[in-house]
Amino acid sequence: MEDQAAREDACREYQSSLEDLTFNSKPHINMLTILAEENIQFAKDIVAIIEAQISKVFMIIFGFNHLLFKLFETSSRVSAWSETGSD
Repeated sequence: MEDQAAREDACREYQSSLEDLTFNSKPHINMLTILAEENIQFAKDIVAIIEAQISKVFMIIFGFNHLLFKLFETSSRVSAWSETGSD
């Protein structure tokens, strides 16, 4: 039972720290590395947390890029329409 509580605490702390990483920060990344090393017995859990965060961020970026593409596409149509005066 103590192991489970330690695992949950380590995972919660790692996930919270990882979510705070919102830009390339060497000190923050170093701290995450140290935290992972200190909790090496929970390596599989920490890897799962990192994979989930990468997936989450990828979907946010992919969704944002898709929206930018749609905005550009709409802007191009409006420009073309305004130059010709019709649809």
